[in-house]
Amino acid sequence: MRELIFQTVYRLNVNKTKFYKLAKDRYPEIGPMKAAEFVKYPRSRDYALDFTVGEYHHHLFLSVVGGKARLGDDCSTYNDDGERVSRWECHALTLDELRAFDMVEEVGA
Repeated sequence: MRELIFQTVYRLNVNKTKFYKLAKDRYPEIGPMKAAEFVKYPRSRDYALDFTVGEYHHHLFLSVVGGKARLGDDCSTYNDDGERVSRWECHALTLDELRAFDMVEEVGA
């Protein structure tokens, strides 16, 4: 007899408020939500949030890659010569982290 295995399928369900709360958790000194710019990329479930913390500009990018949620941060500033300096960091987000910010919804398997 074969055992049936059912897996729950989730998809990202993000808006500016939810994404801002995630950013605020990681960057407590972020400015007010109205100063942040939210981007929903067309024909995909990819999102971005642009905001400034002090002299650093952050472009947070949220997407699912290979079934795993990833949060990328393109952080940039300007050096003493006026040249733009940036760094890219990427972190995996767990399902529990996404649930904590209400960023996932169940869909039919």
